[in-house]
Amino acid sequence: MDYSLSIGSNLPKKELGKLLYNMLCEVLFIELINYEAEVWDRTGTQYVSVGCTYFSMSIELDDEDDYIERYRKANLEAYGVDTNVFISIQFITSTFDIGWLKLLEVIGKLLRLNNLDLVVEDHTTYPLLKRAKGRLFINSNLDYRTWYMTKENLELLNYPYQEEDFLKDSEHEK
Repeated sequence: MDYSLSIGSNLPKKELGKLLYNMLCEVLFIELINYEAEVWDRTGTQYVSVGCTYFSMSIELDDEDDYIERYRKANLEAYGVDTNVFISIQFITSTFDIGWLKLLEVIGKLLRLNNLDLVVEDHTTYPLLKRAKGRLFINSNLDYRTWYMTKENLELLNYPYQEEDFLKDSEHEK
C-alpha cells in the first residue's frame, strides 16, 4: 500500500533521514527490546530509505530544483500547504493495522519538531490530514478510510487538530 508524506523541512535530506530513523527507533522502542520489530537505514547515493517491520519511508536525493518547485506549487494550490520534501511510504499490507498506528506516532513527532506544513495522502492521492500555517486538519470526508482514522487512533498524533471536509470546494463535489 502506497502513501505519501509531504513536509516542509529546512534539514538536508540525509539529515532528515537520520531524524526519521531515530523517530522510528523511539516509536518502536518496546518492540525492538522484545525483538518483535526491526528498524533499518538503507540510504544510498540517490535516496534515503529508512524503515521498520511495518513500512518503509524513502526520499529521493537527486530531485531537480524545478521538480521540487513544481511539486511545492501543486501542493500549495491543491491543499494550501507549503512543502519541499516528498516522502514515499510503502506499507507491508499484512501488518498495515499496526504500521498505520506507528506511522501516526512518527507523524506526531514530526508535528512537534517544527511548525512547518505537511500533508499525508493515501494511495489514491487522497488527503487524509494536513498541517497548514501551524494548524492540523483531519479530513472529515473519509468514506471507507474511517476505520483507520478513528479519534482513538488520531490520539497517537499527540497534537491538537480540527476536522474539515477537504473536498467541500473541490471539483469532486460539483
